Amino acid sequence: MRLYAVFAPIIIAGLFLQSYMVNDNLGLDSSMGINTAELKTDMNSLQGYPAKFRMNDIKHGWGIDKTGLWTTNDGGSSWYHPDSNIVPIPQETGIFAAASFFLNATNGWIISSHGIGQPVLIYHTSDQGQTWKETKLPVTEDWEQGYSGGFIHFIDVNNGYVLLDSEPGLGMMEKSLYRTADGGNSWKRIGNLTESIKAYPTGITFQDSQNGWITSSNHGQEYILTFRTTDGGKSWKPEQLKKPAALAAFTYSNSYPPKFSGKDNMKGILPLEIVDDGIRSMVFYTSDNGGRTWKLGPQLLGTEAARTTWLNAREGWTLQEGGKLVATVNGGVSWRLIATSQLFAKAENIQFVTPKNG
Repeated sequence: MRLYAVFAPIIIAGLFLQSYMVNDNLGLDSSMGINTAELKTDMNSLQGYPAKFRMNDIKHGWGIDKTGLWTTNDGGSSWYHPDSNIVPIPQETGIFAAASFFLNATNGWIISSHGIGQPVLIYHTSDQGQTWKETKLPVTEDWEQGYSGGFIHFIDVNNGYVLLDSEPGLGMMEKSLYRTADGGNSWKRIGNLTESIKAYPTGITFQDSQNGWITSSNHGQEYILTFRTTDGGKSWKPEQLKKPAALAAFTYSNSYPPKFSGKDNMKGILPLEIVDDGIRSMVFYTSDNGGRTWKLGPQLLGTEAARTTWLNAREGWTLQEGGKLVATVNGGVSWRLIATSQLFAKAENIQFVTPKNG
């Protein structure tokens, strides 16, 4: 038996979960978490966790709230504002309008704007937020001005992509794609993707400079809304994914960007959330050839995307109904009960940074 430290990003009913005895086998991934606790702050310190945060490893993490950017070097025990703290949070729509991507403990990018008609700005730091470079995104269409929403993804410190999308209207959402090859110092507009990418995007990821995926929420389309490019984002086609038996006429699905790991990033995991009359479940597609083909896995009942996390393309965890924490080491083909807690039943997000720490 191993001892796994489970740090609670969400403070529930005044209790802070510090450790939990569980069985062996695990794996994990990182995503933004939300803290429902009331936070007390002064100019440079924070009690609790930022409203949005992501841990890159056991010690180092990034956070964003209405006061700006936070960082931690001690596993979240304390958070501080970098001296610059120039993160421009859009006041009109709040912190969740500021899309961000944190590659590691030192490099991060944030997209922001200050309202309709204002430039869309990309901020990049390479020193854990101490200094920032500001770059204006070369937008060309009226709907892009002011930044409504979108996603950002970096393959490495140089190569990255920004997907902008508009406010939804009549089931439509405008979309455009930008690329950088110099860490965000300059950006090139690849084009308008509105006709290629259907419905409402849920994210973007690139395996390398040529192969990428954009995923969307499906509300009535006849196929799963996952789109792939093999030419660096210039053209996109629907990914050929086998439809799960659970995805019937009166259900809808939310597809999420794949995660790759292993030698040459050949192993992949692609999550699909199924919603049937308000009840959510997950299925996971796995790939052993860098996403060229995908194999459908079994349905996992009683869970949802926000309560699922992946360390790599095979090791993952999810929180199920009833406060169950289950784990997989084979990309979701089989799951093992790790622990049960009523605190888990109330948690909204989960993230792990090592097989033992989450």
